[in-house]
Amino acid sequence: MQSFTRERPEIHFLTSGPVTEAERAAAERALLAALDGVAGTVTSARLTLSVVTGSALPRPALAQAVVDIDGRRLRAQAAAPTLPEAVALLHRRMAVRVPRAVQAG
Repeated sequence: MQSFTRERPEIHFLTSGPVTEAERAAAERALLAALDGVAGTVTSARLTLSVVTGSALPRPALAQAVVDIDGRRLRAQAAAPTLPEAVALLHRRMAVRVPRAVQAG
């Protein structure tokens, strides 16, 4: 059950590199799951998904979320070898930060 005081926020996406619709949908579900139960008003949400191809980087996939809850901006990001791993890390980080921000707010 969603506890947003308004409708579920529209999530704005910025993608770079080969990001599939399935990865985008998984990132959206992960962010909404992290926001589930928030008593405050989520006024905006942005997800950035990026994959660098043809690179020798150890973690070429990046997932970043910026969410505004009751005027308080939360940001988390994660880099990993694959985008699904980066999204899973991002979900864990947002799931920790969201309750702390609501309590502090």
